[in-house]
Amino acid sequence: MKAIVKYALGKEGFGLMDIPEPSPKEGELKVKVIAAGICGGDIHAINDERGAIMPVALGHEFVGTVVETCGDVGKFKVGDYVCTLPACYSCGHCEFCKAGMVTLCPERKSIGTHRNGAMAEYVIVPAKYSFVVPHDVKDIYEFAMAEPFCCAVRGVYHRINVKPGDVALVSGPGTIGQVAMQALKTRGARVIASGLKADAHRLKLALDIGAADMIVDNEDDLKVAMAKMGRPAGVNIAVECAGHPSSLNVCMRAVGVKGTVLTLGYHGGHDISFCYDLSHIKELDMFGSNSTAMEDWDVGLKLMIEGKVNLSPLATMKLPLADWKKGFDAFIKKEAYKVLFCPELDK
Repeated sequence: MKAIVKYALGKEGFGLMDIPEPSPKEGELKVKVIAAGICGGDIHAINDERGAIMPVALGHEFVGTVVETCGDVGKFKVGDYVCTLPACYSCGHCEFCKAGMVTLCPERKSIGTHRNGAMAEYVIVPAKYSFVVPHDVKDIYEFAMAEPFCCAVRGVYHRINVKPGDVALVSGPGTIGQVAMQALKTRGARVIASGLKADAHRLKLALDIGAADMIVDNEDDLKVAMAKMGRPAGVNIAVECAGHPSSLNVCMRAVGVKGTVLTLGYHGGHDISFCYDLSHIKELDMFGSNSTAMEDWDVGLKLMIEGKVNLSPLATMKLPLADWKKGFDAFIKKEAYKVLFCPELDK
């Protein structure tokens, strides 16, 4: 079968290859991929900033159709639409696995880095970490973005406290920023979307789809926006989604005394510099949020299925696997939001 594979160190060490079509083992599902999205984590893997066991098919954000099962797979059956928690291979008995937080298991193995992922015609996943998507959903492609949305849900629902009426700054209007804004809105927060002047189209999209209440592209306008929101001394919550030190510094300066800073952006394993003294001066609560746990999928999928969020506008490019270069170039150059590889388009 065709797959986009990371096969060697270096930025050029990946591309479209033929690999054996997989078969499920006990408790596993064989899934025909409908769509698989490019994540910033895939770029980190390509750049050797995130460990990958090579060769490995990339991709952990996906939705697909079950075409084969093996052994005890519980409620799953052939024909079901499914998506899966990426860190789906773990020890199963540590404190984190028992709590459903398999991403934190020291022995975790994720599809797309340790096991073959979803940028392929088929992917194998464990049933116990997979979730059924109803057949009557409005847009099945939206569920290829369930994983990044559930990452935001983890931070917004299960790592920090959000009260109705809180003013939240989201710095970085990329995909994770957009879904974080939507998650915050479902909790009753008022959202200021912040980015660079080069992010003008992304900030406008946030406003167009109702993810943001106000948008700003510089710190002077941010101060004006905070005053209009009734928080001239600082926002209640600041969420860093760009994975860049300058974005984190914006959050640290913008959040008010006794406020909360949540980091969803990934910095590629690099050391970063920011004014940590502000956490001391303002007595801030600072939280990191790592991928997803089972409880995040329960909440996130419910919000998606009930239409409480709208992720469809983020899927701005759908391509066959054969156009992998075009897709990755568009993602890296920020010419597209969420790039989805759809193997059916290769036919």
